[in-house]
Amino acid sequence: MTVSPSMDSLAKTKFERVSKRFQDVGEDAKFARIVLNTAPNEMFHVKANITIAGKEYFSDDTDYNLETAMINTVEEILQMIEKDKDVQDKTALKEEIDLIEEIE
Repeated sequence: MTVSPSMDSLAKTKFERVSKRFQDVGEDAKFARIVLNTAPNEMFHVKANITIAGKEYFSDDTDYNLETAMINTVEEILQMIEKDKDVQDKTALKEEIDLIEEIE
């Protein structure tokens, strides 16, 4: 499959939602590899491997519509990022509570 300029632009636009979540992370600490392929039965397969500050996220989707496959892939990565953020927030809160209990 040859990637046209419009497909390249579409992929950049859709995956920009992920990048916007990490505006405070330097460009050299962000990496995205997006693979667009055709699949059997006139379908499209999208794979994405995103690395941000050493943390990796991977998702893929297959659909009859390339844009839908991209959107589903981005949504899954955003869910992973949100879950990861929730875990980090809970860990930080627990550490803070433990520190306060040690002081008291």
